[in-house]
Amino acid sequence: MRQLSLFDASDAHSLAGLMSAVRAAMNAAAGSSEDGRKLLVDRLNSLASSANVRLTAGNAKSISKDTLDKWLSPSDRDHPPSLMAVVVMCLATGDAGAIREMLRPLGLDVMTQEDRKLRDYGRAVIEEKSRARAKRRLEEELLEGVR
Repeated sequence: MRQLSLFDASDAHSLAGLMSAVRAAMNAAAGSSEDGRKLLVDRLNSLASSANVRLTAGNAKSISKDTLDKWLSPSDRDHPPSLMAVVVMCLATGDAGAIREMLRPLGLDVMTQEDRKLRDYGRAVIEEKSRARAKRRLEEELLEGVR
């Protein structure tokens, strides 16, 4: 793990547009249909209610479409979505783009199920080749011993 520096300007630059990038990803996941966004608000509230979590810092147990619109507005700097709201949004839409944006400044990314399968396949291929090399070395040693 890399320790962040107080004096490294690249770290500050990567954070400068973070909320805008998160909002943009959430906006893309929400789609542009007004009816779809109303349904999304219902889905967000349902997920939050079933998990017994709050999407905002206040006492409200649910959010309105106006709150969702504020979260998704690139120009609204006063109403950032909470971390819980971002996670619930990703669950509701099936799109992890907002979390991907949150991880980007750390040099990390989201791994999908398909990515995991490809990783596991790559590891299996590498291990297989390693075993084949070890097997060839042993065969050569055995053949040299016979001569």
